[in-house]
Amino acid sequence: MTNSKKYSNLHCCIGIPVKFSDDDIKVLRIADISTADWNKNRVNSIGKIYTNPDEGTMLIPVNLEKTPVQSEHDNVGLWVWKEDDNSEGYDAAPYSVLHKKINFKYTYYELIFLKTPESPDHLRLLVGSDDEFARVLENGIVVPDTFSDNLLVVYDYNEEDYLCVEINKATSCLRYNQLLFVTDKKSLNRYNIKRTDVIDSFDPKYKDLFSENSVDLTRRLIYTKMKMSQNDKLDSLSLHTDSARFARYFYHIATRLNYSEDEKKLVNKIITEALSNLKLQPILTESPENEQRLELQTEIINSYLNTDDKVEEFVRGVIAHVPKINEEYVAKMQHEVNQGLLEQKKALGNEIDYLKSIIDGLNGEILAKTAEKTAETEALKSLKKIVESEGERERAELKSQIEQKLKEFETAQKKIIVEEIAAFKEEHLQAIIKEGEQFRANQKNAILNNLQSLREEFDKLQDEIALSEVSKEQLQNEISDKQRIWEELSKLEQDKRDLEAINEQLKTYCELKTSDIQQNPGKFLGDLALFKGILPSGVPENISVVSSSNSGLFVQPSKEYGSDPFEITEIGGLVGYLSDNLSNVGVEIEYANILAEFIAGAYLTRTPLLLTGCNANPIAEAISVTLCSQTPEIISVPTGYNDYSSLLNAVKNTCGNVVLLQNAIGSIDEYCYTHLARDIHDENPEKYLMFSLDFTENMRILPSSVLGYMALINSEDVISSITRDFLDPANCAKATPAERTSEEVKELYQRIVKLSSGTNTTNGYNLTRTAILSAVATDDKDNEDAALILELGSFCKLKGTTDELNQRLECLSRDDLKEIVEKLLGGE
Repeated sequence: MTNSKKYSNLHCCIGIPVKFSDDDIKVLRIADISTADWNKNRVNSIGKIYTNPDEGTMLIPVNLEKTPVQSEHDNVGLWVWKEDDNSEGYDAAPYSVLHKKINFKYTYYELIFLKTPESPDHLRLLVGSDDEFARVLENGIVVPDTFSDNLLVVYDYNEEDYLCVEINKATSCLRYNQLLFVTDKKSLNRYNIKRTDVIDSFDPKYKDLFSENSVDLTRRLIYTKMKMSQNDKLDSLSLHTDSARFARYFYHIATRLNYSEDEKKLVNKIITEALSNLKLQPILTESPENEQRLELQTEIINSYLNTDDKVEEFVRGVIAHVPKINEEYVAKMQHEVNQGLLEQKKALGNEIDYLKSIIDGLNGEILAKTAEKTAETEALKSLKKIVESEGERERAELKSQIEQKLKEFETAQKKIIVEEIAAFKEEHLQAIIKEGEQFRANQKNAILNNLQSLREEFDKLQDEIALSEVSKEQLQNEISDKQRIWEELSKLEQDKRDLEAINEQLKTYCELKTSDIQQNPGKFLGDLALFKGILPSGVPENISVVSSSNSGLFVQPSKEYGSDPFEITEIGGLVGYLSDNLSNVGVEIEYANILAEFIAGAYLTRTPLLLTGCNANPIAEAISVTLCSQTPEIISVPTGYNDYSSLLNAVKNTCGNVVLLQNAIGSIDEYCYTHLARDIHDENPEKYLMFSLDFTENMRILPSSVLGYMALINSEDVISSITRDFLDPANCAKATPAERTSEEVKELYQRIVKLSSGTNTTNGYNLTRTAILSAVATDDKDNEDAALILELGSFCKLKGTTDELNQRLECLSRDDLKEIVEKLLGGE
């Protein structure tokens, strides 16, 4: 028994010796073999092959002094080594050194790609058929200088599999220089090998161990299993002998000549047996060169046999001129032809022999009786002669007696024969009758059994017919239900089409109505007010309201606010007072100064303000108290109003210099408010107009060009407190707009255009905002940009187009302005 514990610290692998110099040889580990079973009494030689299991060194030094076997460079084989704490402890040696001591042998398979001397190195060799593949293997394939005993020749492959044929180096092939000739005359096993089960020595984890061009190694492909799995096995590849090749060749010829299957099998058998005599074909199996000559002759025959007439002529010639084939063919063909007749003749002969035996038996019995009769007759004749010699009378009497006896004897004999024949006939008749009765009984039993089976089948059919009737009735009910459902579906489909047509009409009407509303929102709101009956009919009792004559306008007069108002004479003072009073009505501190500069510019250019939201009035009051120490004079305009002259006169005749028009924007004819500020400024330049829009949702139906006529402030975006402080009254009668150079104005205009691009505003907006910001002439550009983005943010929020504004700020990389927009949209 092997003392395996002695080698328990050894490792085993498939390796390739790499010769770096005469004194420096290392083994490249490409596949390890488990040696866990070496410590057991029974060693398992079917170890599992796997790569780099312990993440140890991949190049194992060879101790040349302790290695008695010469190690050839690039010669794949089995190696063993032991590993100590330092690199000097590696003692790699060929497995053959320990093979006899360990007393078992490992087997592994190496894959090579199919290649012939004529095939180009860079092209894949394809074989069209099994015959062609067999000829390639027999004519010789290219192999490496060294290779394993067990080869898997890859003849086809794809992304997942290799298709291989198994060749045993020791028993089924002949090596000659760089060629390998397959000599097996039977068949070769073929397998389907998974790529994942193949180890490639050109894998980067191996190739990266060497610097470029440092060593010259052959690519090695190792199968990870030591035994081929039957689950991977394909159909075998037949390697034909000369007799088998010719037999199959003649089989194809017989097929073309429409021979029967028996004839084709007979031809195949005759040819195989005729050519199997090795004495008749020593030259054909002598060398690969003669095999090639045989293939050439076969091709010549194939090129000649291009019609069925020539094929038949060739076959007849072969049969006629090859004595062995002729002899076998004629003998076996005649034997096959006469086989049926011989069998029939033999059967008839047996039957005739049986009948003859019966006749011979009867004839024997008749001859025996005849011989007995003849003997008696002879005796009587002798007696007759004696009697005749004694006397005539006695002879006559004796003759008469003899004749009488003869007649009696003949009658008795005839009776005996008739009785025997009758008995024989009776015996045979009884036997025939008995056989007939037995036959009738058997037939009767068979008929009764068949009748019983038929009755059972009939009953089964009756049951199936009953079930079919029930199924038929159920099917008819289902058809009726489906017909009813189909009619209902048809009706629903028609209703669906009618509703879709009505929906298309409503969609077209809504689109037209929406377009009309966008073009003339004042008319729509007026019509809506008349339809709902919501025209204003009164005002709260606690407010002093004056009705303008013949106009439908409602006026709330202004009131003096505070005492000793401050006189504002410069823009800085105006901005300061506006900022303080805006803060007093709840505007956030961070917005107060920005809005103050924006409002001051609008006032100096007499650009009306559009105050939206529920806190519009406090902002209007803060502005009015700052400009003229009065509350604003409020004019409420009824929905659908279109009397421009009356509105113009009402504004001119107001007592206060700051006028707030309520319900004007979007509820009356556009002309009544787009030109009002300009016409008022021409005659009453001291008056300043503001518009309020209580419902911010109405901004969605206003055209974007409205911002070309007025400046927007949404009170809901800037007021964050409900507390109200006392306002600081002031008068601003002498403040004038600041002056800017044309270059400054142009630079400001371009900056406004850059910010507002993509927000659906018009150029009128850009020009108006340029005038507003130029009138203030502040040096803080950030405040100017913040004022613009505050207004644009509110405008886009009310119009529902904030995505376009955010995209614009992303392009400009203005995070400071983006924070303002995010806060307006509800961010932190």
